[in-house]
Amino acid sequence: MVSLVGFPDKMHYMIDVAFGGDGATKPIPLTHDQALQNLGTQEVRLVQDHIANQVFRTEASKLWIYQYRNGLAKELNSFYAFSEGEFLEADFKVVNWYTSTSHDSFPKFRLSVVKFLGKRANLEDWAEGDEEIIGKRMLVGSVLKEKLGGKTRIVKDCQHESDRVKALEDWFGIQLTTEEKASIKRHWTEIRS
Repeated sequence: MVSLVGFPDKMHYMIDVAFGGDGATKPIPLTHDQALQNLGTQEVRLVQDHIANQVFRTEASKLWIYQYRNGLAKELNSFYAFSEGEFLEADFKVVNWYTSTSHDSFPKFRLSVVKFLGKRANLEDWAEGDEEIIGKRMLVGSVLKEKLGGKTRIVKDCQHESDRVKALEDWFGIQLTTEEKASIKRHWTEIRS
């Protein structure tokens, strides 16, 4: 699910705050095939085209396709596509219901947490928005990883659910309530040791 933001100067941007570690770290202009540096050597772009299983193909039916690659010599990966059609509250409810209940939806079966790591551009300037993204921290399943300077390292492999709850608190600042911790028990995502 992405958000499209428009400004009076007619420029429109795509914002995706929930895609994960390979998501854009800043808004992307709705401009066909404009490559932008993302994180380290990663490059992202939007292209306007048809997707493989699309049958009705006209100029008007082209979709925006989010692509990224981890270096100029690497192949581009297409991850998702979206139209410029307006979504209403009921549409979001259907999307959220599917994502949280479908057996085909990976978030139902695999915990995934991503935190982008920032660094102040100027240590004396503490104004909002002056951070540049220099890396990311990821907890995928039971494995805690960090990617800095284009290199990924495993920080910890959680052996027990209590290890992962502690990692959420220590590395992401997420404190679960007693009720939230209890809700993990017997869930598909629970680490069973």
